[in-house]
Amino acid sequence: MAIKVGDEVIFTVPIRKIKKIVPRWKRAPRAARFVREFIARHAKAEEVIIAPEVNEKIWERGIEKPPSKLRVKVKVVEEEVEGKGKVRVAYVELPPEAKKTVKEEKKAEEKKEEEKKPEEQPKEEAES
Repeated sequence: MAIKVGDEVIFTVPIRKIKKIVPRWKRAPRAARFVREFIARHAKAEEVIIAPEVNEKIWERGIEKPPSKLRVKVKVVEEEVEGKGKVRVAYVELPPEAKKTVKEEKKAEEKKEEEKKPEEQPKEEAES
């Protein structure tokens, strides 16, 4: 059953399928292409636009270790494209619960950096 125009659906993309058949040093780029192919096939879309957050999530652990599964939110829209007429376009982004975790991780990293900076300054003052 195809997704209707205007609907938002959450998919779990099984990246593990291609992980074993692709060399280690090509896994993340191939995973990104696989996400695009998977969404195009299941959403019956001619064009797939992947949000930067999804790409960052794929590349999070480097080129050799993309995630085995990836939950994404897909919204299908019909847009007018020059030369092609009306085309089904699928916008891929992270679901709300996944977005929170990415933001929380960045905040945690910032807090760690802030905690390190004040510790270094008193030591320098004590030495002089």
